[in-house]
Amino acid sequence: MPDTRMYHAFRSPFSRLGLHMLINAGVEFELVPIITWPDGMTFSDPVANPIKRDYVAFDAFRMTDRMGLPIALPDPFEVDYTPATRAQAKAREVGKDIAFAKAVSDARWGEGKNISDLNVLAECAEAAGLPLEIVAEAQTDPDIDTITAEWTALIHQDKPFGVPFAVSGNAKYWGHDRFALLLEDLGLTAKN
Repeated sequence: MPDTRMYHAFRSPFSRLGLHMLINAGVEFELVPIITWPDGMTFSDPVANPIKRDYVAFDAFRMTDRMGLPIALPDPFEVDYTPATRAQAKAREVGKDIAFAKAVSDARWGEGKNISDLNVLAECAEAAGLPLEIVAEAQTDPDIDTITAEWTALIHQDKPFGVPFAVSGNAKYWGHDRFALLLEDLGLTAKN
């Protein structure tokens, strides 16, 4: 098990950028989706604050362009992330969760696709080198609850308060822009 964990959410364009940074630099890491927040915490919705929403929209385009990636606003914007998260858990069983999460993030933020659609998720599975049926199987597989319980335990242990968020040893890094520090600490260089 790698010593580095990255917490992400498919809702966040910055999680996508963090994923790309770590993958491109060759970091071995465990990927944990935010499925709950530590006790007593709530998610502060950046879309609910119009000033922050406008900044995040501007910054997401700026930072994505800077990394040389395509960007498209998802349509619809708000979706049910449960199908994608359950499929990510199933992909984890065969060591393809990072590739799958990257494919889903790219579908959502690079192509603007609806990632609650099982057909879109099947395309993502195929892009990640997974069998298409893994997505449908994940939706009813009772073993997924064991994986999500492990993720919940890690969330309560590391206490991420936003995404992307990385933990390596005792050090924590919030925001994809801080991942450059993580890479430095790991003796690696950021690559686009």
